[in-house]
Amino acid sequence: MKVRVFIQRLRETKVLDLDENSKIEDLLKTLGISLSEVVPVKNGVIVTEKEVIREEDEIKLLSVVSGG
Repeated sequence: MKVRVFIQRLRETKVLDLDENSKIEDLLKTLGISLSEVVPVKNGVIVTEKEVIREEDEIKLLSVVSGG
């Protein structure tokens, strides 16, 4: 299935070909991004890495900001 993913740190949207019933963790692995680097958002709602992705879903990977 084709999935559109907005990656905030790159300021770009990528279209990826993932297997049916892929999860956020599969998407992150494909992109080489650690869960500690991003907050996954699916259809406007923050989700965990176990969330299943459907072809029509809007996925955003928002950058985690830390500092002191």
